[in-house]
Amino acid sequence: MVGLCTALSLRRRGVRKVALIDRGSVCGESTGASAGGLWPAHECLSLASPEIARKAWDAQLRLLNEFPCDYMPSGLLSLLEEGEAAKGSERVRRTRQAGFEAGLVSSDDLESLEPLLRHSGYALHFPGDGSIHPLKLAAEIVSWLRRNGVSICLGEAVEGIDPSGPAVRTATARSSACAVVIAAGAWTPLLTEVLGWKPPIRPIRGTLLATEAQLAGTLRSVVVARSFYYWQLGCGPLAGGGSEEDVGFEEGVREEVAADIRREWRELFPALRNRPFTCSWSGFRPYCADMQPVIGAVPGLRNVYVSAGHFRKGIMLSPLSGDLLAEQIVDSRVWDPAKAFRPERFPVAGSTGWEPTCGDGDTCEEVRC
Repeated sequence: MVGLCTALSLRRRGVRKVALIDRGSVCGESTGASAGGLWPAHECLSLASPEIARKAWDAQLRLLNEFPCDYMPSGLLSLLEEGEAAKGSERVRRTRQAGFEAGLVSSDDLESLEPLLRHSGYALHFPGDGSIHPLKLAAEIVSWLRRNGVSICLGEAVEGIDPSGPAVRTATARSSACAVVIAAGAWTPLLTEVLGWKPPIRPIRGTLLATEAQLAGTLRSVVVARSFYYWQLGCGPLAGGGSEEDVGFEEGVREEVAADIRREWRELFPALRNRPFTCSWSGFRPYCADMQPVIGAVPGLRNVYVSAGHFRKGIMLSPLSGDLLAEQIVDSRVWDPAKAFRPERFPVAGSTGWEPTCGDGDTCEEVRC
């Protein structure tokens, strides 16, 4: 989604020739596996500044108004543990100060907001948060890009990047450009290391489960619990999960993780315990060491850019990320709050201890795409 939104922003700023290159299919990795969460109020305090969250939400709303994608403005409930009410009140205050709706609700209020939920404590309520179907949004953006002359090259793995051109080399072609953008999610360091720079981005696997389609309104909100989160897709299925598994690029779903999701699901929604999860999947979130994305020119290079490391906020931040890069590439301008995302905050490889690690914590010596 980050790459799609970057192409969209560049084309809308008048760049006539734009090409997207992907080794697989459109959104075939973390975007396609994601929950499609749009949680600006829930996440605003984890960003470098509230201005970023507000601008990201404005950019997202423009996209939602243009492209249908099962947008569900359901609101979000973040459950608090016993004794966390005071902490929750402070978070409400800061979230409102950042410009978003937020409230602290008791267990009695929870019953009216989410009748099937059983939770004895307080919860944070963010009424403006929700979710989309990420693949539907991706399909709409791809359709627009094709209609507007953007080349989309699928099944083409990038085998090298020549920064002097710059140029991109695949198995079948060498393409020169005025600028190259690397938006490869968790795989980004595998491409930038040939340029002498490896941002501290690594894959964190997330597992999700889903039921068959249920009646609309079975779940009314996104519910973020102690370990996982749960919601209902616009097309009907109930879904849950969102694990954080530091296992490198190990694919698949571990049964013990799926069992943990089912266990918490049954505790929170006892009336739904007999609605079985009938499918499971996983994807690799691009985790960055300081929890902020990396957006801008690769250190030491003028016309090679990167946009990656969005972790759990990729869907929400994608439109803004595209706008920020387009502004840098076309107008040579950097929005001041976005300087927190500048790539040069991580020096070139070998000069610091910031290195991507494998799932066992050892520094990677050999990685294959």
